[in-house]
Amino acid sequence: MKKIIVIVAVAIMGLTTNVTAQKYGHLNAQEVLVSVPGYKASAAELERYVNVKKAEITDMEANLKKAVAKFEAEGKALPKNIQEERYKELQEMSNSVQQFSRKAETKIQEKNQALMNPLLQQIQDAIKTVGKDNGFAYIFDISQGVVLYFDGGTDVTKLVVAELQKNAAKSTAPAGIK
Repeated sequence: MKKIIVIVAVAIMGLTTNVTAQKYGHLNAQEVLVSVPGYKASAAELERYVNVKKAEITDMEANLKKAVAKFEAEGKALPKNIQEERYKELQEMSNSVQQFSRKAETKIQEKNQALMNPLLQQIQDAIKTVGKDNGFAYIFDISQGVVLYFDGGTDVTKLVVAELQKNAAKSTAPAGIK
């Protein structure tokens, strides 16, 4: 019986030693994201796309306002059946503006994903490389408020940014120089 207790105690001590020997790191994902090669171009493209969609919506809303103003100015002089027809047209126009706005919002989200997903994958790959190369068991993102407290650990933000820049240098080197 004593042998079993000793074996269990040794096993527990071995597990405890393993757990306490793990390295923990943390990074600021927002800082890393803005450091990714290609982020500025992607952000500028997204901003351009958003501005185009906003301008289209603004034009549609301005046309709707003009049509409403025209209806209000002329409406009372028109026969009842024409008033009702124009009112229905204004409702359809308003519905079209709302529908276009919803579609534009969806397209903006899709464009954002298309532009950012490759960058996020680069970041994930760099984090994995830094974690493996430096023996980290866990790397936490402190920018999202997921970790409520940390004291210690290693800030790996600069290591991940360096890994991203190293990978960018490899991928932008002319053919045959890699």
